[in-house]
Amino acid sequence: MSTTNVGKDAWLKSLKEKYENLGGKGKCPKPATIHRVPHIIRRGDEGAYEPEIISIGPYHRHNEKLKAMEKHKWQYLLSLCSRYNRHWEDIALEVGKLVNGAQTCYSDINPVEEEFAEMLLLDGCFTLELFLKYEDRISNKTGKNRSETDPIFGYCTPWVVRCVARDLLLAENQLPFFVLQKIFDEFNEPSTKLSLVDLAMRFFKALYLAINQNSSLGLAQKQSSDAPNHLHLLHLVHSHFVPPQPSHPARNIKKNLLSSSSLLPSFNKHNPSKDTLDIQPHTPLPTVPRAQRLQDSGIKFKKGEGKNFLDIKFQNGVMEIPHLIVDHYTNTFLRNLIAFEQGHPQSGKCFTMYAAFMDFVVNTAKDVEILHEHGILDHGLGSEQNIALLFNEICKGLIVEPDKNDKYLLLVNDVICYSNIPWNMWRAKLNRDYFGNPWAIVSVAAAVVALSLTLINTFFSIYRYYHPSP
Repeated sequence: MSTTNVGKDAWLKSLKEKYENLGGKGKCPKPATIHRVPHIIRRGDEGAYEPEIISIGPYHRHNEKLKAMEKHKWQYLLSLCSRYNRHWEDIALEVGKLVNGAQTCYSDINPVEEEFAEMLLLDGCFTLELFLKYEDRISNKTGKNRSETDPIFGYCTPWVVRCVARDLLLAENQLPFFVLQKIFDEFNEPSTKLSLVDLAMRFFKALYLAINQNSSLGLAQKQSSDAPNHLHLLHLVHSHFVPPQPSHPARNIKKNLLSSSSLLPSFNKHNPSKDTLDIQPHTPLPTVPRAQRLQDSGIKFKKGEGKNFLDIKFQNGVMEIPHLIVDHYTNTFLRNLIAFEQGHPQSGKCFTMYAAFMDFVVNTAKDVEILHEHGILDHGLGSEQNIALLFNEICKGLIVEPDKNDKYLLLVNDVICYSNIPWNMWRAKLNRDYFGNPWAIVSVAAAVVALSLTLINTFFSIYRYYHPSP
């Protein structure tokens, strides 16, 4: 056998080993459910995907900046065992049985099994005890039972609690939900009133304004029997925002609207007699005029009555957008939910489409001012320009391709149709220029009266000319 053939045999053997290790032999490996955020998305704002105070899961476990919280995880493990009078060794054995299944949930990791099991135990017990300590805090308003040595609820300032809540909802900072559920089931009795889902949502609702303002979300919406359907805590929060599917039948989108990118109405675009066309794959979301242009086109803004800020509606020239409070955590909150949708398409695109829609509508500080005047946007970021920048930057690097019957695609179609009708623009201009304030109305009324008197006087002058009195 020649040297060349020996080299080929070794090369083919190496390829075969790699193929089998990656799930060959006719089987596809189970897809990961907790991914690293792709670089093309991360580059929009690196810090929005990085934990600030605590690492959960393997991706940031060895970050030196987060080492301070590692010893507190042991403290919370012992606190949880003391709470239920259990031995941590028993819990560790149960968690160890989940190692193989949990490893498949992550991409691009090669952990040491013992270290990985320790991570699951510490991070899972820490998260559960965190939720329980928060329940203790809100049920005991006097704080007599609060330990001053507690690293989060004791001697630390309130911002630490919010930072921890922020880190628990990062796409790269997740534990498989079945691990949390197993630990919860091991410690709790069947008679426990609150499920793990309830505990988690009560915690996040209190610390995230975007969740708290949606008072109808969170409690008992998802029963504990649905727990296996949740991939992790970020998915749990996501599932509580997903709006119901539209009840109206599927509609075709006008071909001329899909190809339109103009911000100003034109006179030849709105033609209902044109042939309709089903939306094709990889069609981008049609461009929506910004808020100021929409106003100029006759569209009115109204604060939506719905509790879910994703539930935007448009009907009869009125766009209803639910109230959203934008704070220093809103950017991170939205970005990580969007990153989750990008890596897990089965979950839907509601946050991605919402961000894309708001990116169109909010383009300048003036647009933010308009929405603020109508009670839609409130913020504490310093200026309207900062809010506009938040929405303008949040969709960079994203693939925004609506499905055929996507709620936001139908909404965009209706908005573009309405804004392209010339009469709506003329009526809006008339109202703005001549009926925008009381003085303008008085001026128009005076002009109408003066014109009427002039016409009457002219009529009688002509009448007397042709019919002189005897």
